[in-house]
Amino acid sequence: MFNELINIRMLSRGAVLLAPIFIAGLVTGDPMWFRAEIVTVSVFIAAERSRLAPVGVLLHTLAIGFGVLAMILSLGRPETFVMASVLLAIVCVALTAAGPSMRWTGSFTFIPVLYIACALADNANGGRLGQLGLKVLPYLLCSAIPVILASSASRLSKQLAGRSAGGGWLTLRQVTEAPAPGCFEGIVAAALAVGVAASLVEWQGIHFHFAQWLVWSAASVVTGDVATARAKWKDRMTGAIVGVPAGILVGIFMPHAPVFFDVLTAATVLTLVAFNRYVIAFGTRCALHAVTIIVAGHAVFLADYRAIDVVVGSVIGIVFVLGTHLIAGSLGGNRTYG
Repeated sequence: MFNELINIRMLSRGAVLLAPIFIAGLVTGDPMWFRAEIVTVSVFIAAERSRLAPVGVLLHTLAIGFGVLAMILSLGRPETFVMASVLLAIVCVALTAAGPSMRWTGSFTFIPVLYIACALADNANGGRLGQLGLKVLPYLLCSAIPVILASSASRLSKQLAGRSAGGGWLTLRQVTEAPAPGCFEGIVAAALAVGVAASLVEWQGIHFHFAQWLVWSAASVVTGDVATARAKWKDRMTGAIVGVPAGILVGIFMPHAPVFFDVLTAATVLTLVAFNRYVIAFGTRCALHAVTIIVAGHAVFLADYRAIDVVVGSVIGIVFVLGTHLIAGSLGGNRTYG
């Protein structure tokens, strides 16, 4: 049962790759390393799930780094933030034109770009956004070095053993796939959902530190077809409603020490690879987010925002998934939604 719940292989490898970044944060005391941990795990997931070759891993890292810079710059004005969010959603979903498994690369480009940019925006006023983006860029690029080295070592070992898939070192992926079905409908659904969610963030004046929960929840539900979108919507609703209150309860009784905050940050990132069932992974992630907020000394009601934003964003996402599916079906018959 334990093996069915925990993905031991992905968790152990993710922890090993994350360890140098975590240690760098502890040794230097620089909080920027802990923010960059999500890049390490995101690049690792994309490399594993999308079967990226070393050059593909490097390009993915650069896309995240410069995507964060562009998103940070967009936060200076409401309209540019909405436009940047929509454009990011379009590009990330469009990656599925290279195959269904590229959805992992798209998702784990969107997540770190949005999360890091929104978190950092709290630490700068409009005039310092560009400066802050350039400051964080080296951390983001360095945080992926363990994954790039591991991918290169794996490629080299396969080549020496005569098991290389061919294509040389300049190939981007280890596999080739047909485009995901209904890619265009997926792009439309994601763009509309993210556009509405980002507009709601600006209209309601939601603090940027919490904007990522709402916007990503809207994008996350666009999974590739209606059945999986509904399942993910239910999982996210359940995870938020159960996980956040559980995390608040644990956080109230946990010591408020800086070292606990650092450990919780790393543990939260590792939930992206730790579990085989999404509802458990997301529920645990919500709980750890709530604990982290309280341990950091923030008010309990800030943890409640996690659940509220996830629910609202997920509802926005599923509405546009279903709406786009119905429109696509009426215009083109019984096409498969993507």
